[in-house]
Amino acid sequence: MGSNLSKERAEEMIKTFEKRSKYPDQININQIFVDFLNPQIGEYLLDVGSGSGVVSRLVSSKLIPEGKLLGIEISEEIINCAYKLLPEGEIKKIITYDVANAEDLPYTNGQFDGAFATRLLLHVSNPQKVISELKRVVRSGGRVALMDWDFGTLAIDHSNREITRNILNWRTDHKDGNNWSGRELFRRMKIEGFKNITIKPEVSIATDENNSLTHSIFHAASGACKSKIISSEEYEVWMDEINARLKLGYFFASITYFLIKGIC
Repeated sequence: MGSNLSKERAEEMIKTFEKRSKYPDQININQIFVDFLNPQIGEYLLDVGSGSGVVSRLVSSKLIPEGKLLGIEISEEIINCAYKLLPEGEIKKIITYDVANAEDLPYTNGQFDGAFATRLLLHVSNPQKVISELKRVVRSGGRVALMDWDFGTLAIDHSNREITRNILNWRTDHKDGNNWSGRELFRRMKIEGFKNITIKPEVSIATDENNSLTHSIFHAASGACKSKIISSEEYEVWMDEINARLKLGYFFASITYFLIKGIC
């Protein structure tokens, strides 16, 4: 059980997760998800793919004083890092972390009042199996809530449409998992037989550099250039316009996150 992730790599990933969580757009979307999940005092909740614990900590603050939250990750090193980030006090008493495989959860049927996964399903090999497992371990009448972005919804205001499309198509189809995961969540929940499914699309907007989406766009352009999808000259011209618009305050980009919740 577990991955072969080194301590150094785990610490690097945790640092990235925590840095990203401080951007205003991430603070906003994470809080929107917590409100959508609607955790209640005394519940026992499961966070699948808990990472550094950003969302676990937010959710746990709503469970005080009698609730419990179990966060799972495939890597013991990630879990060790997440424990170090727990604040002293009630939240530290509520959260427990465990090493587990989301596609084969080692928990009994109906063990939890609810389960959730944020930005996870785009990275797993069998998202349908993960959702099936989430439903299995949640009690009848409990809920499962999911959130993934959909990179196919990314819009950037740029004068060169061809280069922009080339960058975004490459990023969507060939980088960092299944970037159409957001639009697939409804179908996957229906397949598993969830009841009273609620869908909340949330558009996240970037107009400056202090935004995780803006930096995702930077990385996408750089990656497309390194992969020879666009030339170095095209990259420089494209980025010159992006940087000019940022400087002038004209930059605009947006992406849609899909939040979905169903009753077991």
